Amino acid sequence: MPAPKRSAEQYALMRELVEAKLREGFRPMGMAGAGPGAIAAASKEAVKIGLYGTTSAFVTAVTTSIDDVGVDWSLYRPRVYQHTQPEHPPIPSQDHTAEDEPEGDPIEVAVIGDAHDSPHLPDKSRFEWLGRWIADNQIPWVVSIGDWLTLDSLSSHTDPATFQGLAKPSFQKDLDSFHESQRAFQRGLGSWKPKKDVVYGNHDGERPRRWANMHREVVGGAIDPSMAIDEAWAQWGWRTTPYGQFRFIGGVGFIHAPLIPGTPNRPYGGKTGGQRAANDAMFDIVRGDDHKFYVASSPKIGPVKSPRVFGTATALPPGYIEGYAAKNPGDWESGVCRFTIWGGRVHSFTFEGMHVLRRRYADLALTA
Repeated sequence: MPAPKRSAEQYALMRELVEAKLREGFRPMGMAGAGPGAIAAASKEAVKIGLYGTTSAFVTAVTTSIDDVGVDWSLYRPRVYQHTQPEHPPIPSQDHTAEDEPEGDPIEVAVIGDAHDSPHLPDKSRFEWLGRWIADNQIPWVVSIGDWLTLDSLSSHTDPATFQGLAKPSFQKDLDSFHESQRAFQRGLGSWKPKKDVVYGNHDGERPRRWANMHREVVGGAIDPSMAIDEAWAQWGWRTTPYGQFRFIGGVGFIHAPLIPGTPNRPYGGKTGGQRAANDAMFDIVRGDDHKFYVASSPKIGPVKSPRVFGTATALPPGYIEGYAAKNPGDWESGVCRFTIWGGRVHSFTFEGMHVLRRRYADLALTA
């Protein structure tokens, strides 16, 4: 249905209200950023002077008749450049106009780093500690950043004919160990029921897919590890996201390892991977895979001025280093992260070390 026609006087008043807000530093239509845009800000003035009865009616009227209104969007001047210029003294003031509070409400998210569960780590206490910490802090959203389990049974790095290969667990034992870890996590959560997301990692997402691709003769029959892993997560109420894809929460991208554009499954990794990802990022990213807790940023031109990349460490037992990295452990860390997301960005973040969780909860273990 076409938008109703209005008088030239009405269009002129609508245009005047919107352009006044552009001069005050409110964003043009279509530009991302925190706080209301110029049209939303002008809608409050429209209601105040009696032009429209509700703010939503004004917003709808402007957006559906945008060509007739004829707003000059070039009048926008970011608030960061709007200084108060006093007459005396002649030195310009350095006071900036404060930015509005972001729209909506903050979102609290707990992030569990690479946990690397395995039958070789039979003590599942850390998962109970994680659950209790999340329940105690009443965090409504939980994200496993991938590699909750290592799935050594499907590893292509170890020849089954070697002694090391003989030590690999069966796929069923890997699954049984995963379910034990989930039971411990659920015991820790108790009656607290957060949303639960997992973004698959190279171990728990890519390994089953690669194994299935190399053993097409059994996929769809008695053994289909990709399907079995999906079903195992679903059994415990987790929503899954494939390896290499982002799960967006409040405008922030959660992923196990961001992949370099134009390359086949090659992640930003190594000592400088976090910073290189930040250099290319256009939004805040929360990632795993490199087993460190850090924040890297890189200034940009645009509404998101400095996207950041957050490393979320691991959720391994305190001080534990995987055998393949024992000779060069670097700065692996273990714990749990907490993020506050608001207005499309991470506004605050904390890291609680696994040593602290153990001291707080080890003597409060629940019974199965």
